[in-house]
Amino acid sequence: MLRSLFRFAVVAGLAFAAFFSASPISAESAPVQVPQGLLDVQNAFRNVAKHVLPSVVEILTTSEIQQSAPQFPTFPNFPNSPEFRYFFGPNFPNFGGPQQPQKEKVEGLGSGVMIKRNGPTVYVLTNNHVVHGAKTIEITLNNGRKYKGKIVGTDPRRDLALVSFDAKNDPGIVLATLGNSDHVQVGDWVLAIGNPLGLDFTVTHGIVSALGRHGGPNNEDMDSYIQTDAPINRGNSGGALVNLAGEVIGINTWIATPNGANVGLGFAIPINEAKRPIQEFLTNGKVTYGWLGALVSDITHEAAKALDLGSNKGSFIPSVFDHSPAEKAGIQPGDFVTAINGKKITGTNDLVQTVGNLPVGQKATFTLLRDGKELTKIVTIEARAKESAVAKMRLWPGLDLVMLSDDVRGELNIPKGEQGVAVAHVEPHSTADIAGLKTGDVINKVNGHQVNNLLDFYRRFNADPHNVTLGFLRQGVQLSIGMSQ
Repeated sequence: MLRSLFRFAVVAGLAFAAFFSASPISAESAPVQVPQGLLDVQNAFRNVAKHVLPSVVEILTTSEIQQSAPQFPTFPNFPNSPEFRYFFGPNFPNFGGPQQPQKEKVEGLGSGVMIKRNGPTVYVLTNNHVVHGAKTIEITLNNGRKYKGKIVGTDPRRDLALVSFDAKNDPGIVLATLGNSDHVQVGDWVLAIGNPLGLDFTVTHGIVSALGRHGGPNNEDMDSYIQTDAPINRGNSGGALVNLAGEVIGINTWIATPNGANVGLGFAIPINEAKRPIQEFLTNGKVTYGWLGALVSDITHEAAKALDLGSNKGSFIPSVFDHSPAEKAGIQPGDFVTAINGKKITGTNDLVQTVGNLPVGQKATFTLLRDGKELTKIVTIEARAKESAVAKMRLWPGLDLVMLSDDVRGELNIPKGEQGVAVAHVEPHSTADIAGLKTGDVINKVNGHQVNNLLDFYRRFNADPHNVTLGFLRQGVQLSIGMSQ
């Protein structure tokens, strides 16, 4: 009886095993039918990766940073003889005297794109922050070959750099095709190629999430970034953002993140904004930007109405530098720029980019609104001065003014019947600063004339800039000062 039961159990077990071992064979014999459209997309991604990967490089840098010396207590009688140092080694703390600052070697990782070749010299486009301060630069190609790189030129304002290396008879040298970023639209599929977190030659994909983004770590307002949700991480900087035609449309530059990890907010410099710097790197080793010589800012709808502008689409000029292109052309504080060479200016970022891209020496036509009327000024663009030189220039007048809204009145304790404009900010070392104006002052008179709003102020202020007397309230006390351009 037991033998019969055992035989039944064995037979049943074999049948059970045969059933489950046979099932997978049947499933594998019927592959899933993938729609042709999806296969076409997959093939497109494959072709782009195959086409672009050889033109992307890994950039490894080493740099030195100065570290403050470790602080140890001083013991004058502590043994510091040569024998003592020999026994404990030269790096043992010197308790008998001050410590010397130490240099620490730091490695950096980024990406780059090969864009040009001149004989054996190959040029790689990357970000300035990838190679800034580098003592050594090592470039690794997709085929694994390594080369010593050197900096051709850098542009901190746009965060771009051009690096070169020499290579002969290397089939791994494949130049990227540069596209036209002006044709990019929101919703376009894109691929990001680079070396995130040291995972070399990684390809990710996403779409163009937005265009014309501003900001970023250096916040220079010279770039109008392409935003993408294609995963980008540390090490992707300087790598390629490409379209489905395999054309480079952007250089991946930075991410917005609350925790250091990718959250789908990546930003790339449009390739069209890199084409001019590339040529200037090759010619001069640096990029020269046009300069207007004025402070510029966006304004609210309320301020635009008070200035009789009709719209706040443009850029407001609160102050100009002495002897600058703006001053020489007759641009005044309170002017509002609406167009440059016939191109409408949508805001301050737009103006900064437009002026920066103008060739030095070119005469540009600025369309302005002043006192509610349109006029034009011809400005001869000059080279952007160094920040240290600009800091020494006198700024006229150096005031940011706001209307006396209910909130401002409450904050400054200004009675409702009192009219004028409030000083929101005084630029350091400006004419207004030297004269003694302070944030919170309420200007109510210019050359003896009552000031009721912003339009009143600038109309009176510009009438005789060589002899201006300002009356103002400071903590309820009426005061006055004189200033001249």
